[in-house]
Amino acid sequence: MHPQDLAKKYDAKVFDSTQAAETAGYTLGETMTPRNAWNRDSAAQSIFYDLLRRKRSGEVSEIGLVLDGNTVAGAFKKGEAATQKEGGSSA
Repeated sequence: MHPQDLAKKYDAKVFDSTQAAETAGYTLGETMTPRNAWNRDSAAQSIFYDLLRRKRSGEVSEIGLVLDGNTVAGAFKKGEAATQKEGGSSA
């Protein structure tokens, strides 16, 4: 499945550069630079499904993909559960 279709199916953002993702408040995660478009799509799926697992567990609240030429990167915003673990309880 094409990365943009995958993102649309799971309501994730797609960015055309790392700078755009960072400007939108996303943290960059895993990055891959495959040699061709087929491998790029495969790399995007691998990165995306890992982010989707993290979103479902509450570790991150929003996920996205950065598709910049042949480079693919995951992008995310931390979830409440992860924020509470880092900062302690808010009570």
